Amino acid sequence: MEMDQLDAALLEWFSGSNLESKQHEAMQLLTVTDGQWPHLAMVSMGEVVAMSPSRLRLALWQGTQTSMNMMETGKAALIAVHGQRLLHVRLEVRLLPELADAVHPRDRYECNILHIRVDQAPYAEITSGITFQLKDTNGASARWAAAIEDLKK
Repeated sequence: MEMDQLDAALLEWFSGSNLESKQHEAMQLLTVTDGQWPHLAMVSMGEVVAMSPSRLRLALWQGTQTSMNMMETGKAALIAVHGQRLLHVRLEVRLLPELADAVHPRDRYECNILHIRVDQAPYAEITSGITFQLKDTNGASARWAAAIEDLKK
C-alpha cells in the first residue's frame, strides 16, 4: 500500500504524547554516507514528533554520522513498525536553527514526508518492531520530554 501522509493512527503514535507507554519502541533512520554507503541509526519515540500529516520533526544528537549525512544530502528514510504495518517513510529534511535555551542540545530537522510505503502480507502478521529496555527510565523520559518540547518550537 502507498500513502502520501500519516493517517490518524500514525499521527497519534508520533504525537509526542504518552511517551511512558512508548518507551520501549524504536525505529531505524536510514541515511547515506558521502561514500554512498547506507548508514542506520536508532531513533526513539522521544526524538520524533508529527507536526502535521505531511511533516515530522526529528531531534538527533549533534555531530553524529546520521546528522552529518542528513545535512549533506537533505534526505533520509524512517523505517518503523506500527499496528502490524512495516512503514518506509521517505523524507526530505532540512536543519532547523539551534535553540539557545535547549536543555539537551540536538540537531533538529524539519522533515517533509515525500512518500510512505506500507508493507503488509496477507499470510503473516508483523508482531513487533525494534524494542529495547531503558537503563535509566527517569533520565531518558526527562530528555525525551525536553526534546519533544524543543521540536515543537
